[in-house]
Amino acid sequence: MFDPARSVRSTPAIWRADCTSQIVSLAQVPGDFPGAAPLPDAAPLAEFHDGYTRQLVLDMADVRHRLHVCAAEERAPLAILLPPLCDPLGAASCEAVRRMFAGLSLAEPAQAMRPSALQRQRLALLLCVLDASLAGASNREIGIRIVYPWLAGTDALSWKATSERRRVQRLVAEARDIAASGYRALLKA
Repeated sequence: MFDPARSVRSTPAIWRADCTSQIVSLAQVPGDFPGAAPLPDAAPLAEFHDGYTRQLVLDMADVRHRLHVCAAEERAPLAILLPPLCDPLGAASCEAVRRMFAGLSLAEPAQAMRPSALQRQRLALLLCVLDASLAGASNREIGIRIVYPWLAGTDALSWKATSERRRVQRLVAEARDIAASGYRALLKA
């Protein structure tokens, strides 16, 4: 049960494995399976048993690992069940757990999860477009003031004929889609 008075750092929540990409599923495999290893010796920050499966939150080198373990034995050799190919966050979480099992640094995968300079620039542009759109600016005003400031002298008739107009419409739609998908929760995570 969630208690808002308790610290999230000291009492992390257990999440359902089908609700987030950050939970890595591990399955028991035969001992001769390549790369299989038991869980590291670490006291879990949070744990939940439901018969055959265990939900764990481990803190290794200040990195939280959320695990869904399907194993009959506690020290059984485990293998990572890979996420779908279209899930980059799930793949990065699996890579972080793989590096944890191997005793490697977690700094490299964390770097891969950060947006590139171009992605940051595009996200910043989308946030500016969203702010202007929510403030009541027209697509033309957004295009001339934010996206294409060098087109400031363009009249309304000329603006309607430009390809830039269609790009601004797509940017506004994309910015609204990002807002509708809960981008604030992602930024606060």
